[in-house]
Amino acid sequence: MRKKDYKAIISLLVIITAVWYVFYDLYPSEITDLSTQSKEFSTLRAFEHVKNIGDEPHYIGSDAHNSKRNYIVNELEKMDLQVQTQQGFVLSKKGVLTAPENIITKLEATDSSPNSKALLLLSHYDSAVHSSPGASDAASGVAAILEAVRAFKASKPSFQNDIIILFSDGEEVGLSGAELFVKEHPWINEVGLVLNFESRGSGGPSNMIVETTNGNSKLIDLFAESQGQHPLANSLMYSVYKLLPNDTDSTVFREIADVPSFFFAFIDDHFDYHTALDTPSRLDKGSLSHQGDYLMSSLKGFSNTDLSDLTSQRDQVYFTVTGLGLFHYPFSGVWVIYAVAFAIFIFILIYGLKTKSLTRKEIFLGFVPWLLSLLLSALLIYFAWPLLLQIYPEYSSILQGFPYNGHDYIVVFVAFTLFLVFSIYQFFDHRLNPKNAMIAPLITWFIVLFLLNIFLKGAAFFIIPLLFTLFAFFLMVRFQVPSYLFLLILILPSLSIIAPFIQFFPVGLGLKMGVVSAVFTVLLFGNLLPIFGYFSIKKGVATLALLMAIGFFIKAHLSSGFDVTQPRPNSLVYALDSSTDTAHWFTYDDDLDSWTSPYFKEAKDLTASLDYQSKYNSAYTKSSIADLKAIPNSQIRVDTLEASSPRFKKFRIQLDYQRNLNRIVVSETTKTNFKSFTVNGVTADFYDANDKESSHIHTNRFQKNVIDYYVVNQVPLSFEFEVDKTQPVEFTFNEISFDLLSHPLFSVKERPEDKIPKPFIVNDAIITHQSLNL
Repeated sequence: MRKKDYKAIISLLVIITAVWYVFYDLYPSEITDLSTQSKEFSTLRAFEHVKNIGDEPHYIGSDAHNSKRNYIVNELEKMDLQVQTQQGFVLSKKGVLTAPENIITKLEATDSSPNSKALLLLSHYDSAVHSSPGASDAASGVAAILEAVRAFKASKPSFQNDIIILFSDGEEVGLSGAELFVKEHPWINEVGLVLNFESRGSGGPSNMIVETTNGNSKLIDLFAESQGQHPLANSLMYSVYKLLPNDTDSTVFREIADVPSFFFAFIDDHFDYHTALDTPSRLDKGSLSHQGDYLMSSLKGFSNTDLSDLTSQRDQVYFTVTGLGLFHYPFSGVWVIYAVAFAIFIFILIYGLKTKSLTRKEIFLGFVPWLLSLLLSALLIYFAWPLLLQIYPEYSSILQGFPYNGHDYIVVFVAFTLFLVFSIYQFFDHRLNPKNAMIAPLITWFIVLFLLNIFLKGAAFFIIPLLFTLFAFFLMVRFQVPSYLFLLILILPSLSIIAPFIQFFPVGLGLKMGVVSAVFTVLLFGNLLPIFGYFSIKKGVATLALLMAIGFFIKAHLSSGFDVTQPRPNSLVYALDSSTDTAHWFTYDDDLDSWTSPYFKEAKDLTASLDYQSKYNSAYTKSSIADLKAIPNSQIRVDTLEASSPRFKKFRIQLDYQRNLNRIVVSETTKTNFKSFTVNGVTADFYDANDKESSHIHTNRFQKNVIDYYVVNQVPLSFEFEVDKTQPVEFTFNEISFDLLSHPLFSVKERPEDKIPKPFIVNDAIITHQSLNL
């Protein structure tokens, strides 16, 4: 073996080790036990709370929901805290109605000042409707706060800001508890900053995202002072998050009260999100430790920091580097740094051409393997997920878009991309000098960054690893054979900053984002060309990458089926329509299994939309005739009231339940605009509070649904409305109970252990449907 082969192999091993360490260091590996000192955060003490809260479904309105609230109240009272609960009806802008019951307490500051603002710790304690125990989402957040507050109090600290603790209710059905607190609780006026703890999976590192209506400058400065041991944050996530329709309790604080938040959430093992698998045993304790790390550092720092004015007109670019923490600089510096980097590039280019270290012919030739790598990888991986769905149609039953073997497929996508890139560049080995090959990826980066600086400034930090690559490029141009050691050092920032994105996007947004992994892989390869370009073992690396892709594809294939540890989500609903005196079985599943098929022996395919749409707008796929069961509808009482003028008519409608209900969806089919609409004493806000002509669920309607009521304590649904006298009004009522498997009139068997209820939809439910024309 030649000497340069040894150098290449050693360099490859260093790069592999660096990538491993980048992912290893994203969040804590140490799990602190029950013997941890009382003034320190203990992962296992927090995990005891997770086991007690996240052991069974406890969605709003369920019996278990009440017992979990009692447990949390008792744990707070053990810390000698004065606990209060806050309950009331909330009607969201989307028509969701429920009666959340928040749990609230406060640690009074020891050295308060007249103008100090409170720090609010926030997590929700309700689980997703209807089958998720919610161990990660968000018993983990509740548990982390309980343990962190206990440890903080045990340290007997002196602090100047009150610390409010809010365990909100009804987050899963429309952020109702947060809205109730923000609109009606007097302590909202005291809050300067919110720390919100959440999850969108059952593992992985916790990302920090900023929620603010203003610039993030002061908030990032604040976070930099109390970032903990394993901070993970970047302004790309912040910018993307601001573009998307947000849906967290933090959003409510920002939109209604203009109170900023730091929002911490882990998102890995996305296949557990909102499912019956969100149990304590599947929670990554490292994720729990990461939340504790954020909390302990934040309590120490933010409890003694001025939180009275965190508004700013400026945004900052920010990112974290493995082992070094948070780096940040103003948006105003984005173009300056870009100009400096581009000037350095032009200088090196001119210098290289002048000294004939670079040649025009090879520079142009360098675009061929680069563009081939970029385009081929993107196209092939883009179509890989649709192809996988054709080969494995069962993956479509996992609505999150990330199957149980999703991590294996990420490795397949990345390894196959590396195979393509190394194979293509190996073909040009004797015709293309690495220093000339560098021009194409560098120009591509400058084009990408130019566009990002205009449309997505939060991603401008990618210029930082590019600066290090530029210095490596200079060494390549300046010296005939540059030092491998210096080149390795200069490419490490690229590994630390870019590599995590290869995994984050498909994990968080589903394997349809595998194309993002491929593009990031090629772009990262471009930054590593100062090393890879000199590799004498490109063919061997390509072969190794191909073998890895094949090996992990085989691994993914062998684990593509469903079993006890990877249960199949399925669905079954019984619906009784009183207007036609008919009953049907329904399912959302594309393919029937052994548990559902007995109910669909003469199935009819469906594609119709539903009044009770779910998170992913899933509709029934199949139906079959069912036996009529004596499931009673609610009694509808209609009272005529005095209208505000002769032009209008006014009614009050109340439902008197004849069975226990969990949810009621009321629609009005003509989509008429109401003059007024009040439900259980509350009205819905406008989408834009400053524009009364904007969309409104009742007075400027955009959908058929007018009420989506999650029933608490079987409180009757009552609503009053006023409408034009000439306008017909046609209501439909869908009354839903989640007791299909336990109702005495049915003999639906329990699911086998290799199946779970499909999440995000109305499932395991009995639905009665009736209409009312006025």
